[in-house]
Amino acid sequence: MREVLKTDRLILREIITADLRVLYRIFGDAESMRFYPRPKSFEETEAWFEKLAFRSYAENGFGLWAVAEKATGELIGDCGITLQPTPKGLEPEIGYHFRREWLGRGYAVEAAAACREFALGSFGFERIVSIVSPENVPSLRVAARIHQRWETYRTITAAGVEVDRFLFISERGVGEPTGSVSNAETRAAMVEADALLLTRRREMGS
Repeated sequence: MREVLKTDRLILREIITADLRVLYRIFGDAESMRFYPRPKSFEETEAWFEKLAFRSYAENGFGLWAVAEKATGELIGDCGITLQPTPKGLEPEIGYHFRREWLGRGYAVEAAAACREFALGSFGFERIVSIVSPENVPSLRVAARIHQRWETYRTITAAGVEVDRFLFISERGVGEPTGSVSNAETRAAMVEADALLLTRRREMGS
């Protein structure tokens, strides 16, 4: 397995087939998947990583990577870069999923921030995004901490339902986040307020 990135506490590496049973603890778990249409079967989890990890590695040189805790080597989730549709077309997006027992330790922010720096640095992308549902407050807070700005848009799901999405954006050479705790907390609070307002407007039919 090839290591891609290291942070103070984490190792991001390419996913291997043996990892899928552990990652299925996330994708097959109803609580972890509450912001998705439903939990995935193991076969659906295999198909997910075939597309967004194995095939993406071969075609793009990046994809979803396994996230392991450096101190123990334990696989705790995935985080990486995939190509996703946005209002501007197909764009590189940072996505992340972590096992429930490892949440609340700042690992998602640490891994996502490393992917952001890697994307705008080594990969040379001019722009990298994260797409988040307004109901998914934990992911909103992570994205607000690592990206420069955000906007909202409406899109149609595979089921034909119109939904709102937050598009978090970072661009190379444009006002990087300071990384201070106070600034991160302020940004997270601001995006939560925006999400609440967006949800209320949607409920009122505007």
